[in-house]
Amino acid sequence: MIEKQEKDNFWLYVGAGVLAFGAVVFMIKGGEHGKYETAKKLIAEDAHNSAYAIGHDVNKKYAEDAK
Repeated sequence: MIEKQEKDNFWLYVGAGVLAFGAVVFMIKGGEHGKYETAKKLIAEDAHNSAYAIGHDVNKKYAEDAK
């Protein structure tokens, strides 16, 4: 009796997995496009709005507000 061999779909499954993973990464990255637009506008208006400004001291800001 001669048995017919089934076609191996391993590389098809690997390719589909890679495409699905790439699509998920692309959708997540695209969804965060406008996430920081408000902060970017505020920092453009006044550079002291940024926590990463040179010489920025968070404690100093709170001490000034307490007065």
